[in-house]
Amino acid sequence: MENKFLKLTNTVYKVLEFFPESDPLKNRAKDKALAIMEHLILLNETSGWASFQKEKIKTQLLEDIDIFLGYIWIGKTQGWLNSSNCLIISNEYEKIKKEIEPILELTKKLPVFQESAQISFKSVLNDMEPKTPDFSMSDRQRKILEFLENNDKAQVMDLQTILPDITKRTIRRDLDELLESGKIVRLGDFNQVVYRVKR
Repeated sequence: MENKFLKLTNTVYKVLEFFPESDPLKNRAKDKALAIMEHLILLNETSGWASFQKEKIKTQLLEDIDIFLGYIWIGKTQGWLNSSNCLIISNEYEKIKKEIEPILELTKKLPVFQESAQISFKSVLNDMEPKTPDFSMSDRQRKILEFLENNDKAQVMDLQTILPDITKRTIRRDLDELLESGKIVRLGDFNQVVYRVKR
């Protein structure tokens, strides 16, 4: 597994050579790729660690991947990277995110067991069942919906302007809930994803 991460990081370093030497983004992207690899190796090699430490690393890893993919997207828009290199790298890091996110979601839903309280396995499974269709929107989701109604379409970074204190992950989670409830639709792939109100 470690070999796979090393190979991916080496490939990224080669591709980043196309960034201009004078641009600080080149070194930032290299640092971020290295941090991602280190976190992935840590997660795969450590055993017996306190679960909150692993969760902290996973959360940081997801944020680092989002930032790194943003750097790659900028490189593509500047013409430093071709579309196929950008797509291959994005796909590899999106695969890593998909492997990490379900683990994070699962651990958040598991109950904290106390000596005095016994929670049955069945109740844990019930908590993990999809929510019922009676969807109640949060204030953030109302703001997102209002923004989409006024602006026709938006990306996650556009929504950060109206929700400056909210992380991209939380905005994406809100968007996923709005998608599931049928309020909005998602169009496009990878970094070109836009959201619109469902007509």
